[in-house]
Amino acid sequence: MTPTTLQALRRLLFYTRQEAALVVAASPERPHGVSDRAWRQWEDGDRTIPANVAHNIAALAVWRETALAGALAAIREKAAKRGAPQRVDLVWYETMDGWISLPSREPVLFRPQQSVVAALAAAVPAVRLVAFDGPAYSAWLAGRADSEALRAAWASEHPAA
Repeated sequence: MTPTTLQALRRLLFYTRQEAALVVAASPERPHGVSDRAWRQWEDGDRTIPANVAHNIAALAVWRETALAGALAAIREKAAKRGAPQRVDLVWYETMDGWISLPSREPVLFRPQQSVVAALAAAVPAVRLVAFDGPAYSAWLAGRADSEALRAAWASEHPAA
């Protein structure tokens, strides 16, 4: 992987350099990633990009493309069944705290998920983004077990971001 490709993929996935250094460069040997300086040196071509970092960021880019394709297919299928594009409400997570408040989620996917949602908003006029509001969501949840489906239902009942 070239330094330019590393930088392009990092930006596509919405990671800051600091975030990528912490989560994309994490490994069993370095569970907390590397320094921002190390990542900068990889992007500047001053140091060789480790194979595990190239693999990790490429795998995240594949995850993004798979998630985007799946979401677009689901939106198109829904529109085909109803005969017209329906409004599609998506939750926008401004912070990782909101994203990982659903226990099954991996922190490393927070920024790539934002990238997918932004791409959907750009590609599908019927997409409406709803900012996640943890306290409002918790009140709405009223003791029910949290899930992706309930978050989508909550979004459909709340004002757009």
